[in-house]
Amino acid sequence: MNLDAKNVLIVTYKVIMDFELNDFRKALPKIKDVQTFIMDPPYNIKFDYQSKYKDNLDPEEYKQTIKEVLDIAYNVSKDSASFFMINYPEVTAELYSTIKDTQWNTHQWITWVYNSNFGFSSKRFTKASRAVLWLVKEEPKIKIDAVVQPYKNLNDKRIQKQLAKGKRGCNLYNWWDINICKFNAKEKLNYVNQIPFELLSRLILTTTDNGDLVVDPMCGSGSTLVAANNLERKAWGCDINENLKPIWEDILAQTRLM
Repeated sequence: MNLDAKNVLIVTYKVIMDFELNDFRKALPKIKDVQTFIMDPPYNIKFDYQSKYKDNLDPEEYKQTIKEVLDIAYNVSKDSASFFMINYPEVTAELYSTIKDTQWNTHQWITWVYNSNFGFSSKRFTKASRAVLWLVKEEPKIKIDAVVQPYKNLNDKRIQKQLAKGKRGCNLYNWWDINICKFNAKEKLNYVNQIPFELLSRLILTTTDNGDLVVDPMCGSGSTLVAANNLERKAWGCDINENLKPIWEDILAQTRLM
């Protein structure tokens, strides 16, 4: 359902999301019983986020920031919680020793690949992938069957047996080919960077049930919250970029009109 000139795609039955303009260190401890975190943090690559934030922290300060998020998230989440961190593979690799020092357990590394029309280099292959690091607590809620690849050969007797058992398809591989959210995409919110709804929806469906709380501690455009709300999950997010407030207000205003 297209709701305005920017084609913000929001499908919801009631308002179950909220935003807070604040640093995660102050905002996140006030939340509790979180089922799933999804975080697409600044990558510390001097990217222009159209805010006062400078994406060029000292490497150790950047690692400490990520660890602080994970530590606070662990304390405010359910025992069945998951934490997904989206980042470039090389940045994730540099962060991994820091992540291992937290209480979270590594469950899986998912590779998100996409067509890219920028970043061409005469010395390097074009960058067209990101890592989705899946962290869990001791008793994680995992519903792999919630997102499946549809069977192709429905005449195959083995597949027919699986269909008779209620199976809808086969498990996805741990690499996902999903287009990036381009500036002319229908789901595009008015922000420089946005994770596509298809990817966010897979993460949410795999680790939550209706009514569970999904949190994005560096929520940017708010796409994580919109995706969660579309799936009838509660959603909350915070960010320090003051320029985001009109975008959030627009999302909430449109949602209340539904």
